[in-house]
Amino acid sequence: MADSIPELIMALSEKGSMMDELLKLLEEEHRLIVKLDTANLETQMGKTRELFVRLERSGNLSRQLMKQLAAELGLPEAAGLSPLLPKVALPHRKTLMELQRKLLETGAALDHLMAFNRELLYGALRTVNRSLEFFGHLFSRSTTYGKAGQMLGAAPHARIICKEI
Repeated sequence: MADSIPELIMALSEKGSMMDELLKLLEEEHRLIVKLDTANLETQMGKTRELFVRLERSGNLSRQLMKQLAAELGLPEAAGLSPLLPKVALPHRKTLMELQRKLLETGAALDHLMAFNRELLYGALRTVNRSLEFFGHLFSRSTTYGKAGQMLGAAPHARIICKEI
């Protein structure tokens, strides 16, 4: 048996736990976006960032352990877990396959939720930008004519004067 298999199982299990935690954080983030609770949203996003850093470290450790396992099994450097599985003993193979399946499912759920949250934020920003443009047009009507004309106020009959002659 390769010595790094138990370490890899433990690292992947820890990564799965962190991904589950991230899923809960993103669901809470979604709830805060919908409620427009920006103060708590910023705090939540800080927690999410910290967890992403931990996940990156966990991913680096997992890749390092997979390289080590590939060397122990006499395989060329493996890009992922799948090429290593056929060479691993059956009890550990089942555990690793189950972990791989769980990580892939959780990863897909994370991708979906992050895309949904991103679209909610973009939609809110688009609405704010459209509102700002609307008010900008209300308060600066002279730009409607490319600054070629201005609205004259305080006259009994307001009119547009064109400065192009």
